[in-house]
Amino acid sequence: MNLDDMLSQRPELIFISSFHIPYTKRGKPAKRAMAEFKCSNDGCDRTFTTRQDRIMKMTGLCKPCANIHGGKSRSTHGHNNRNSRLHVLWANMKRRCINPTEREKRNYGDRVSICGEWRDYAPFMEWAMSNGYRDDLTIDRIDPDKGYCPDNCRFVDYSTQSANRRKTDKNKSGYIGVSLCKGKYVAKVQWRKKQIHIGTFDNKSEAALMRDIYIINNNLPHTLNFKATNR
Repeated sequence: MNLDDMLSQRPELIFISSFHIPYTKRGKPAKRAMAEFKCSNDGCDRTFTTRQDRIMKMTGLCKPCANIHGGKSRSTHGHNNRNSRLHVLWANMKRRCINPTEREKRNYGDRVSICGEWRDYAPFMEWAMSNGYRDDLTIDRIDPDKGYCPDNCRFVDYSTQSANRRKTDKNKSGYIGVSLCKGKYVAKVQWRKKQIHIGTFDNKSEAALMRDIYIINNNLPHTLNFKATNR
């Protein structure tokens, strides 16, 4: 079934555009058909992308709205229900720590653990309900290099969680938010689906420092490159 046929059967979806992204399939280069949509939830202006082969199954909602919708539909018996959003969040968190997938092992290594107290759902639920849990928030580790425990976790929106990330293995500059482009180091910040260009610099440490200063001056939640920088 082609894209037009699928869209004709899903008139509730707000289609924006289609495109292809390269990937490797069984060691050979290939292209994956993607599509961009506007969230169909009233009052939400987010856009999101998905694989075209998922169009017939998708809800038409962006991830935050889908989580809220799913939480409402699952929580008929409260947060203690195994199908409630909070219980699913806890189960996924526990699985990532105890039985991670190969991709999660590559991304997290041995950094992600869960404290003994939270291996049972009841203590986690009690902590969550006392520390600001809502269906539109997600759990975030304050220090990305430490595990899941009461002292290192909080509930935040998705933009804040995305901002609180460590330097990835793909990073070549050694600094978060700094990349090399045409012999110069570019400092950027990603915030609320917008990429903010801070400046272009001759050396990477200067670029990293100016990124930290921008984050501090604008009171953003992003991880700093230099821990000694005062917020």
